Amino acid sequence: MSPLPTRHRRLLSSPPPLPGRLRGFTLIELMVTIALAGVLMSVAAPSMTKMMGGNRVQTEASSFVNDLQFARSEAIREGLPVTVCPSNDGASCLGANTWQKGWIVFSDPNGNAVVDAAEATAGPLRKRPALKTGDTFAGAPTPPNNAVTFNREGFTSSLGTSVVTFKLHTPDNVAKSTRCVAVGIGGRITTQLTGEGSCT
Repeated sequence: MSPLPTRHRRLLSSPPPLPGRLRGFTLIELMVTIALAGVLMSVAAPSMTKMMGGNRVQTEASSFVNDLQFARSEAIREGLPVTVCPSNDGASCLGANTWQKGWIVFSDPNGNAVVDAAEATAGPLRKRPALKTGDTFAGAPTPPNNAVTFNREGFTSSLGTSVVTFKLHTPDNVAKSTRCVAVGIGGRITTQLTGEGSCT
């Protein structure tokens, strides 16, 4: 095989052409980008906080509803009253309308909404710890709703009115993040947003 002409050998061994001058961000461009990112974050952060608060409150309200439904079904199944009450120790009732401190579900044969000696020995059927987020959870209207007791028919026997609304809201009391749990005398339990039903 004959060697390539000198002209072709020189072309093959030539280095590739250099690319155009590589260019990065200037200091001004970088500062403008950071400023725009800061503006976007300042707009998005409050919305994200509110969304997270709403999701958290919804989860807490769902836990309360689940425990109320459980208490009602247990009362019907056992043929004995079952009570749900605020509790900060997971064993006894607080006797106060401060549900954010946690609550318990317990079998309450005498229906007095108090954990008596025999009931304390049996222990609660369920218990929930205090809300860790500073959320507030209380029942309205008056009288103070220190407990919800379901009788053997599944009706509430301790509310003193046809419907009691338990309001759960974030520390900043944002309406969109508020959830209410309405409990009717017939045992009906519903979750509501602000402006729905008795949730104000």
